[in-house]
Amino acid sequence: MQVNFSTSAKNVDEISDVWIKIEFSLFMIGEMLSIPCYLFVFYHILSERKVRRSIHNHVIILLLIYNFFDLTIDITMTSIYSFFGYVYPFSPMICLIWQYVDYGIWYGSISLMFWACLERYILVFHSNLMRTKRGRLFAHYLPLTFFAVYTPILYFYLIFLYPCQRTFVPSELRCGPICYSTIASLWFIYYDSLANYTIPILLITFFTSILILYFLKQKSHLKQTSKWNLYRKMMIEYSLVSMSYVVFDLPYIIIVIIQSSGYPHFASQILTPYISHLVYVPAIILPYATLLSFSRIKQKCCALNLFKRNRQTFQSSTVN
Repeated sequence: MQVNFSTSAKNVDEISDVWIKIEFSLFMIGEMLSIPCYLFVFYHILSERKVRRSIHNHVIILLLIYNFFDLTIDITMTSIYSFFGYVYPFSPMICLIWQYVDYGIWYGSISLMFWACLERYILVFHSNLMRTKRGRLFAHYLPLTFFAVYTPILYFYLIFLYPCQRTFVPSELRCGPICYSTIASLWFIYYDSLANYTIPILLITFFTSILILYFLKQKSHLKQTSKWNLYRKMMIEYSLVSMSYVVFDLPYIIIVIIQSSGYPHFASQILTPYISHLVYVPAIILPYATLLSFSRIKQKCCALNLFKRNRQTFQSSTVN
């Protein structure tokens, strides 16, 4: 993730200590509330055979797994660094794992979100491609596998296996830059930033808008099909998840593009301390977006609340 949560020493002096503490508290509260939600959603998926076997849920499950690692490792380590000004706990292996999750897993979640956009279009408007094993292989399993493992495999090689001198500094974010970045060709640095992050987010924004508008246009026709409820559920789920990426990643990308187009100081006062930190938010709110789209989970929650109310009523009547 090529953004700075805490910023460099120069920028830290320009940011008030109060804001750093507020930001740290907000992210820690968000993380503490999000982890139980992740675990609850994982339990629901594992306990419901139909949910985990449904094709349209596979990419969502992988997104949840990737973002859970990003939440528990990357955001936790970055928050600690942001608050204390150094890496803790510090060891070469922890630094390598942090860098791997920050790049390989985080970029992997962006790739999966991009594929989710394309797959929703196929599932809703060309569902006949999924009727055969061959169709599911080429229109679902192969592209899903590619988008899921491309950046994790790439960055596993770059971080753990690439022949370069690895140096870890506890006073720098992510223990310093990844060693390959100091000797890699300039074209690869641009490719890394554009192909793995900037272009996918822009395409997610574009295709999400087109997909939602096309779905609304075809709504009357889709209502006549037997799978209307399923299509509606898939679009609600996708809209909630995709908007979490669009809303919190797009502002950062727009500012960086403008700065790279000849306006280097555009919004520089808010980019590093505020806007760049928003890219961490999707990992926090993703389980809630998924939770809202699972009707069975909502039924369970309602049943649980009803059970609690009945139990309290029974206890009150017993005491009286």
